[in-house]
Amino acid sequence: MAAPGRRERMRAQMSGEVRSIARHIIAHQGVEALTLAEIARRVGVTPAALYHHFDDGLPEIVYRVAEDIVDDLVHELQSAADSHPEDKFAMRMIEPVRALRNWAITHQSEFNLLFGTPSAAAGDAHAELTSAWVRRLAAVWGPIFVQLWAERRFPVLADDEMDPRLRQQMQDYRADTGVDLPPGAMVVMLSCWRSLYGQIALEVFGHFAPLFSDQEPMFELLMQDLMRGMGLEDQYQPPTR
Repeated sequence: MAAPGRRERMRAQMSGEVRSIARHIIAHQGVEALTLAEIARRVGVTPAALYHHFDDGLPEIVYRVAEDIVDDLVHELQSAADSHPEDKFAMRMIEPVRALRNWAITHQSEFNLLFGTPSAAAGDAHAELTSAWVRRLAAVWGPIFVQLWAERRFPVLADDEMDPRLRQQMQDYRADTGVDLPPGAMVVMLSCWRSLYGQIALEVFGHFAPLFSDQEPMFELLMQDLMRGMGLEDQYQPPTR
């Protein structure tokens, strides 16, 4: 493959600089503070010049920044899962959730971009953005659930016990993400995610403050309950200090 030419290198450098500056603004001021004018001012170009690198303007910049954030986050979560042996299913599920909680608390503006209310800056790109990171997160936990299901079956609803609409949605999710689980097992996986995400969001958005100054014990209790439901309570390990 031929080495990129000078123009391609300059375009890549400009794109990287714009994404870096936009991410800095999001992290320190929130996505609401992100405008083409402010990005252009910091880069040292005109707002119109940004369209040479991002055809759709601000929504595309937000989308690309979100991709960078998800890349870093997924790498962190996967590393957390891989810190435990493959047969320690509970900890391979729990450790990345702990990492996600810690990341969300320390990166609240970035968490809000990915998981919060759709931003005006993202425009129509927000729906695509959400679908993209859902697939990426499924790639972290999905294989663990697939291996667990293959080796240690856990209680699930039978297909004929499920609302047909729910069953179809689970089948659609499997087709979209590639997580090869039967509908009942998929319900368990997504129910775990719903519970844990809800706990994290309540903490990040301050809905329990100031009643609970330390929400980690409640968070750990929830994970123990979820592991118990899958017969993995014996594998649970408390967080190291």
